[in-house]
Amino acid sequence: MKIYADTNFIARMYLSQFASDDTDGLVELVQQGQLARIPIIWLHEIEVANAWELYVFFSKQPQHPRVTAEQAAAAHADFRDDIRAGLIYEPAAVSTSRLVRAAEELTLRHTAKLGFRTYDIIHVATALELGCAEFWTFDQRAITLAEKEGLRVPASLKRAAKKLH
Repeated sequence: MKIYADTNFIARMYLSQFASDDTDGLVELVQQGQLARIPIIWLHEIEVANAWELYVFFSKQPQHPRVTAEQAAAAHADFRDDIRAGLIYEPAAVSTSRLVRAAEELTLRHTAKLGFRTYDIIHVATALELGCAEFWTFDQRAITLAEKEGLRVPASLKRAAKKLH
């Protein structure tokens, strides 16, 4: 089964503040070869780096988990190492014109009714274009969109997403 993980999932799996059995168990299945490697596109590479830096920024506010610049840098280095090692991730490419069309179709079908963000639309459109059957995220809106489009989201991730919101 082909799996797609959005940035929300990937960024959290590299920081101990957010580590959980939900991420560790799923990633372990990929590492053991029981599940297909997770496709990585250009958007992940840009967005996860920004996500870690945002965690550093937001950690200056008392209600947010503390993430240091060093932790963010280590997470980024580990992510790059994992891409190079090829045990978890598989570089993937999606035609820009196909992705734009797919994202536009999702937008027109769903955004006015349910208020989806562009990145959620792009990630779900990418998963569909890559032929993925399962979608990994901790983002409640992304879960809703993915399921509306027929992608399966593990129950453990849905439960974890509800706890976060």
